[in-house]
Parts: sequence; structure tokens; C-alpha cells
Amino acid sequence: MLHVLSRMVGDYQINTILVWDDVSQEAVWFDPGAESDLIIEEIEVRGLKIKNIINTHGHLDHIAENAVAKARFNVPLLIHKADRRMLTSAADNLSALTGPEVISPDADGTLDEGDTITLGSEILQILHVPGHTPGSLVFYHPGFLIAGDTIFRGSIGRTDFPRSSERDLLLNLRTKVLTLPDDTIIYSGHGPATTVGEERRTNPFLQS
Repeated sequence: MLHVLSRMVGDYQINTILVWDDVSQEAVWFDPGAESDLIIEEIEVRGLKIKNIINTHGHLDHIAENAVAKARFNVPLLIHKADRRMLTSAADNLSALTGPEVISPDADGTLDEGDTITLGSEILQILHVPGHTPGSLVFYHPGFLIAGDTIFRGSIGRTDFPRSSERDLLLNLRTKVLTLPDDTIIYSGHGPATTVGEERRTNPFLQS
């Protein structure tokens, strides 16, 4: 069985997320954006074995402490190939606009739709949901979705950034996220959790 722990951290109040298998204790750390000491403590207290560090996308608030996480656990850092350049470019990850500049270690590998992450005997399925960024990824396991900044309770990811596309985001949300079971819990990159059914019924951006 997979467990999810989401913690809101940092000035941008991002949700940094752990997912782990309760038998093998293998875990993935999504989006080490800030206050990594809090998550490292959770990992150590629970006896988790970090297998990968994964960025749902390449914006500064989700990658700012990749270096801290890498230094502590020495495991592969993964991201979609379309967002890989954002890790090492302050202009592309938008930190050059806000300061201080954020430069992450380069990725050790890339992920794409159809790939999977295995934790013990459990599997996370990967879907590519571009729009907020070209390389935005979401991660599905029956019962929950790690959604990054693609969808929020009552809203969707911003599309006024360079290389964003509202048209692409809405199309991908309707065809890849809203087709999941209604009771699927959505853990977004910011804000509270929601469900697929709730967003299908009430999200003003997703009404036909």
C-alpha cells in the first residue's frame, strides 16, 4: 500500500510530497522546494528509503532545494525532458525575475508518459500534462494523483508564463485527469487536496 505525506513549505507555500510503500519502505520525494530539513526528519523518523527525487515541473519554487535533497540521499533526480533546462537556467525557471537565482543540479534522467515508478510492489503511473510548463508531469496510483501545478482546488495552473499554454493545459486536464475515478484524491503543488469528482463538478475552468 502506498502512503502520501504532503507538507506546505517555504515563502511560495508549495506542497512538497513524500510517497512510500509501507512494506518495502521505498519512497519518492516530489518537489524539494524549501524547508527540506522538515522532510528529511520525516524520512528518517519513518525509516524510509528514498529511491528518487522527482520534480513535477521546473519552476523555481519546486526545485529550489534539489541540491539539498541530492546531497543528503545521493539518488537520481528526475524530470520531464522538456523542463530539464529549467533546472540549470535561472531565466527558464523564472528565478532570474524574482531573485535570488535558483540553480539546481542537472537531472540524472528524464521521465515521460507511459513510464512508471516502482515502490516495492506498487506502481505510480506517469502522465504528461503540458500547459503550465511544457514538461509538467502527474503521477497516478489508484486512489490518488500527485498533480504538481496542473490543477488546484477550484483552479488550474497559471498559463501566463513563457512556454505556458492554457489551451494545452485545459485539453490535457480534460482528457487525462478528469477521466480518472471521481474519488481520486488530488494532491496539488499548492493549496489543499481535492478530488477529481469535485473538480469535474465545480472547477470553473473545467466546465464545458
